Amino acid sequence: MRRTEFLEELGRLLADLPEEERKAAILYYDDYLQDAEQENEQDVIRELGGPEKVAATIRADYYGRLNKRRKDHE
Repeated sequence: MRRTEFLEELGRLLADLPEEERKAAILYYDDYLQDAEQENEQDVIRELGGPEKVAATIRADYYGRLNKRRKDHE
């Protein structure tokens, strides 16, 4: 899987998040993968566990923060 495919899939998997959150995540991983350089890109994606695993982690973090804020306001 190439960086562009990874980022497109990540964006699709994060479609339920607010646009700002989704864009921030995609930008972060785009920069992260650019730093890996093209020859190491696929290895880094494998190490990350693919877009599904990354999306699950991002979503869990986002919804965990959201729930914490709600509890803090109760």
